[in-house]
Amino acid sequence: MREIEVTGKTEAEALDEALKALKAEREEVNVERTSESEDGVTLRVSFKGPEESVKALIRYFLEELGFKGSVKIKRDSRGLYLNIKTKRSDRLLIGKHGETLFALQYLISRLIRKDYPTLSVLIDVGGYRMRRQNYLRKKAEAVARIVVETGKEMAMDPLTEKERRIVEEVLKGIDGVTCYTIGSGHKQNLIIVPVHEGK
Repeated sequence: MREIEVTGKTEAEALDEALKALKAEREEVNVERTSESEDGVTLRVSFKGPEESVKALIRYFLEELGFKGSVKIKRDSRGLYLNIKTKRSDRLLIGKHGETLFALQYLISRLIRKDYPTLSVLIDVGGYRMRRQNYLRKKAEAVARIVVETGKEMAMDPLTEKERRIVEEVLKGIDGVTCYTIGSGHKQNLIIVPVHEGK
């Protein structure tokens, strides 16, 4: 829901009701007075942009799930990056191996697609995704070094599709190794193998 029309006895009352319905802060919305009569004032209240809309949607989810936290947002050429921070509940929101976070990502992405079909959104909690990506890059480099030194293939831990792409990108820049995957479904095992010259 990007905009709402609300009638109140006063403009302040109508605006307060609209902000509650949208789960928005005053600075995140545009306000337009559409009509005024003896009965009251009607306002059309809309989000200023996708950043504010997505931020409010995440706040709504947090509130409904019983979490208190803040949402920081950054925009770049790839889309929006939203980092949720809670006082004591980051681990609960991330879940085992990030499963709760991935579920939240899926729900938010599906909901915003109705209003912003081309917008790419990445949800994070306490910087977990960034830490995980850095960990995967370092681990891929370390495993690749061992594979080159020993000439034996090694398996990475099960990875999601996005994580697998991160590792594959790292391996492209390392001479003497390649990789393949085994298994199917949500998580697959990536095997790093040595590449012998002349083969």
